[in-house]
Amino acid sequence: MSAGRIDLALVEAFVLVMKSGSLTKAESLSGVSKATLSRQLTRLEELLGAQLLLRSSRRIAPTEAGRAFFARCEGLLGEVSGRLETARTEVQELTGGVSGRLTLLSDTQFSTSFVCHVVRIFLESHPNVRCQLDVANGAQAPQIGEVDCYVGSAPPDLPDLVAKLLGRLAYGLYASPQYLARHGTPQTPEALAQHRMIAMREPSGPPSPLRLVSQQASGRHVVRTEPAFETNDHWVMKTFCIDGLGIAPLPVFFAGPEVAQGVLVPVLPQWPPEARRLYCAYQRQRYMGQKLRAFVDLMARCVADIGSYNHYVGSTAASSPARRARSAARP
Repeated sequence: MSAGRIDLALVEAFVLVMKSGSLTKAESLSGVSKATLSRQLTRLEELLGAQLLLRSSRRIAPTEAGRAFFARCEGLLGEVSGRLETARTEVQELTGGVSGRLTLLSDTQFSTSFVCHVVRIFLESHPNVRCQLDVANGAQAPQIGEVDCYVGSAPPDLPDLVAKLLGRLAYGLYASPQYLARHGTPQTPEALAQHRMIAMREPSGPPSPLRLVSQQASGRHVVRTEPAFETNDHWVMKTFCIDGLGIAPLPVFFAGPEVAQGVLVPVLPQWPPEARRLYCAYQRQRYMGQKLRAFVDLMARCVADIGSYNHYVGSTAASSPARRARSAARP
């Protein structure tokens, strides 16, 4: 093989001619003269020490070496193009600041209670960013691989996605004062079997057993009950709970405003449910952009102070005529 460094322009000329099938078509597509393309092909063959193309007055046909080299070159040029695009994005962000469109997908547990508050903080710091936040599992929701970042309680098992653990969310059991007045307050985990439970339905199937962890010892307890109500949305769970329909496991930060207002009451605080992990997931190449890196870093910082990002307080039964009527009708 001849010595010398292969110029990328020679490889591009070869791929162009291979795809075009002739120098004439290649000239028409690229604007580069046939004479220049022919010289580039000859130079490439000299550097490789092999004939790549069989030339005739009517057509050009690849040799076995040409076909093998072409198969490698297509992937090579695609990778180079991708890396150049990444470099271009980084340069633009460094010179023009964080801007453009940020697409996010969140499961129903954390969309309005956490992610939207992080988005608000992010947009205040980066006003040139346009954001789209969708809730997963909706009919019109995009797929995880189609967005810049997914936020949820479990990392998606998909190829080409990188999962990052943002932190762990503490959970508690909660009920309304009205429910506890009617049914009593359970004093042990075993007593939960006699109560109406509100459960989160998992995306893959029915609700998982409720796993409680003792705060006073290393004990654990698994509660296996038939839930009275199931849903895939934490806001629905909390609404049912406020309405006095049962006991619900909720994130501590999510129920905090209602507890502070006396709308909800902690149940078995010495036996909280297991903490749940909070993940974000993204395609590795998208993380190269400054915009997504800044948002992911902000989310990780906000998890540590998650209690301050939920300010919406569910109303009590007394605040609504319909709820007052349902409350009066209950035994």
